[in-house]
Amino acid sequence: MRKTVILAIICALVLSGCSEPNINMDETIGQELRENEIVLYFANSQATFVVPENRIVQVEKDVTKEEYASIIIGELIKGPKGENLYPTIPSEVKILNIDVEGDTIYVDFSEEMHTKHWGGAAGEDMTISSLVNTLTELEGIKYVLPSVEGMALSIEHMIVDYPLERMEEKIYKE
Repeated sequence: MRKTVILAIICALVLSGCSEPNINMDETIGQELRENEIVLYFANSQATFVVPENRIVQVEKDVTKEEYASIIIGELIKGPKGENLYPTIPSEVKILNIDVEGDTIYVDFSEEMHTKHWGGAAGEDMTISSLVNTLTELEGIKYVLPSVEGMALSIEHMIVDYPLERMEEKIYKE
């Protein structure tokens, strides 16, 4: 009797592993995501212009504009992949909130935007130019208002307390 119970338990355990559904995760992900090409702007070696860098990102088919902007800013925070381009936002920075109202996007960053930023007028200018030019690549966005912990962005030399529009003059042209 005891051997029969043990044998039954072993059989049940073995057979239970065979009943899992066969799901191909790559197919499931492929059905829910799409690839989008985005344009990010990073500083040149002299911190005088921002230079575009194209990148492919995976996004859900029903992504909101705020979620899409978060993905894009996340890529900007990761920094450039190309040579002779330099990051414009410290890697420690977190996105606290994003709102889109009409043609304006409001982005609230963590305190690391202030505490970890390398400073200087040129670095500050590259951060603002990079962020604004990257986000105004989004369809329907004309203005960007960044903030830190709900307060005006104030890195060192500049206080941003009004929405900024695209800065074509800051984009490097070959």
